[in-house]
Amino acid sequence: MAQATTISDNKRIAKNTVYLYIRMFVTLIVTLYTSRVIIKTLGIDDFGIYSIVGGIVVLFSFISTSLRSSTQRFVSYELGLGEKGDVNKVYSVSMLCHIVMALIFFVLAETIGLWYVENKLNVPLDRVEATQWVYQFCILTFIANIFQAPYNAIIIAYEKMCFYAYISIIEVVLKLAVAFLIVISPGDKLIVYSILLSIVSIICVLIPYVYCKWKLRIGRIKILYERKLFANIMCYSGWTMLSGCAVVVTQQGGNILLNLFYSVAANGAFGIANQVSSAIYGFVYNFQSAFQPQIVKQYAAQENDGLYKLVGRASIFSFYLLLLIAVPFCISTDYILELWLDSCPEYAAVFCQLMILYFLMDALQAPLWMLIGAKGKVGGYITWSTILFLLNLPISWFLLKAGYPAYVVFIIRVAINFLTCIIRPFYVRYLINTFPLRQYGVVTLRALIVTSALVITYLLTKDMANDMNDLLKICFSFLYSVLVIWVIGLKKDEKNWIKQIVLEKIKR
Repeated sequence: MAQATTISDNKRIAKNTVYLYIRMFVTLIVTLYTSRVIIKTLGIDDFGIYSIVGGIVVLFSFISTSLRSSTQRFVSYELGLGEKGDVNKVYSVSMLCHIVMALIFFVLAETIGLWYVENKLNVPLDRVEATQWVYQFCILTFIANIFQAPYNAIIIAYEKMCFYAYISIIEVVLKLAVAFLIVISPGDKLIVYSILLSIVSIICVLIPYVYCKWKLRIGRIKILYERKLFANIMCYSGWTMLSGCAVVVTQQGGNILLNLFYSVAANGAFGIANQVSSAIYGFVYNFQSAFQPQIVKQYAAQENDGLYKLVGRASIFSFYLLLLIAVPFCISTDYILELWLDSCPEYAAVFCQLMILYFLMDALQAPLWMLIGAKGKVGGYITWSTILFLLNLPISWFLLKAGYPAYVVFIIRVAINFLTCIIRPFYVRYLINTFPLRQYGVVTLRALIVTSALVITYLLTKDMANDMNDLLKICFSFLYSVLVIWVIGLKKDEKNWIKQIVLEKIKR
């Protein structure tokens, strides 16, 4: 029975991964085209105004992200309890939490945020009124996103990735429609653009709400006096907000430090590195999103054998997926960046390579923090990891002041992340005493062996590779990476699992 359940779970994970990849490809392509149309229609000045004003609101994005994460965790946990679980109770209390956070955000946005926009923002005098309108509609858009978060979290927790992909595709198609509508709009295009985006956000709340209510039978808010559950959700959200805030502060702080010690070209290279690494890691994030609900559910059901096997498989597969992209990119970084940008800023290539190394470590260990989240006791983990993360800024400042090159900022990030990766498995064992530390050590060793084999091969054939065509080099390095992973990186049962998935897709 347990084996049949595992096979069913594996098939569901594989199917959900496909849906998430389709979602990513469609949204990426449509978003790139939409951005091009909007910039051309609004003009660089108005587009810059929207980016600045929207950026002020986006600073609070970790609020909706943390709320969605907490809702998803608690809903998945209740589903894992089976008949003992009460998803509707979690939904009602979660919505109360979202209402509270939306009110807090609204007050902050209409006081501190509004003061900053009216007194500190540097915009042309003839665009002041338009800027104020844009800011108000950006607030409305963000509040809509806050209320969209719990429904998306429920859909992911129920593993309805097909519908989740549909929502995302509908959203980017609507935004594409907005881009074409502002072309023919007779009024102030910047104000019209912000109004239409608000309407799109509201539509994207209503669609998942209707689905959750009519398909999943979730959507009626009950006034419940569940003080403990409310405190647990708010506590979990608060800790994840702290973690998200630390990420934003560290990232933007590093960018500011580069601006202090180097030219704006270094900031441009920093932005390029973030875009490239985020796009590449997006492939792995979609894969991990398919695993996360199962990790929480199996923890709640106390299916330890299946849980730890799933964590190990999610870790090694996530690492290999990113490695398949990382190897060709790192070998031909200059060629790829020049193909994309025509002219590439100084430091951009090395920044990108170091960020990919950073995300390779994250890809391997992401299932561990999912396991910590499943446990629910995230306070200790976020406290020590945030302290380590924030050490990036003083250490980077000291080294930059001492005259070290700009890429030292990224080297410090990689070094601190490496230290975090050493501590994290031991912390999981401390938190969950049944966690098989030795078994996870084998997973890490497999990742190191495959990586070492690829690095050694590259060093031995580097001179030969320099004479190859860049496109041929990318294709060859990708195929060779696939071969090495298949031959020495996968166990027999993992190969059989992949073969089974491929054969099923071919038959369909």
